[in-house]
Amino acid sequence: MRCDRFREAASARLDGEPIGMSVSVLDHHLATCLDCARWVEDATRLTRQLRLGTADAPDLAETLTRDIALPARRVLRRRLVLRIALFAVGIVQLAIAVPALTGDSLGMAMSMHAAHEGAAWNMAIAVAFLASAVAPRRAAGLIPLLVTFIVVLGVLSVHDIAAGAVSIGRISTHLAALTGLLLLIALDRAHRALPPGRFAASGADDERGRPNLRGVA
Repeated sequence: MRCDRFREAASARLDGEPIGMSVSVLDHHLATCLDCARWVEDATRLTRQLRLGTADAPDLAETLTRDIALPARRVLRRRLVLRIALFAVGIVQLAIAVPALTGDSLGMAMSMHAAHEGAAWNMAIAVAFLASAVAPRRAAGLIPLLVTFIVVLGVLSVHDIAAGAVSIGRISTHLAALTGLLLLIALDRAHRALPPGRFAASGADDERGRPNLRGVA
C-alpha cells in the first residue's frame, strides 16, 4: 500500500496533475525504492510513446522528388525539344508561304488569287506553329482546326494525284503542316503531363515565354 501511494503520485506528476505530497518526499522514495523507480521508468517510457505515437513520421522528400519534381523536369525537357522542333517547322511553313505571295506557288500552277489564298493559309499555319512554340498552352486550341485541315487535304490530295492534277513535289510541301500537327499534339500532351499546381497554372513559362524551371529546381 505504501508503494501504491508513491506510484499514484508519480503517475500524477507525469500527467501534470497535483501529486498530493511533497516533491522531495516522492523523490526520496524513488531514490530508495528500486521497484518504484523501475515502475516510474516504465511508466515514463509508455507515456512518451502514447504521446508521440509509435509510428515514425514518413519522410516525404523522396516521394515528392520522385513523383513531382523529377517527372516535371523530364516533361519540361521533352517539351523544350518539341517547342524547338515546332519552331523550326513553323519557319519551313513560312518559307513555303512567302513565295506564293508573289504568285509563285511551289510545284503547282495557280491563279493569282488562289495563290494568294494559299499563301495566306500557309502563313497562318506557320504563325500558329511559331506562337505555340513560344507559348505551348496555345497548342490545344489549334489541334482541332489543323486535324480537319490535314484530313480534308489528305483526301483531296489522293484524289488529285489519281487524276494527275498535282505533282508529288507539290504534295511534299504539305509534309511541314503534317509534321507540325504531330508536334502540336505531342507538345499539348507534354504540357498536360505537368504536375498540377504552379506548373499547370502558369504554363511553366515565365513572362517572356521561356520555360520556368524554378518550380523543379
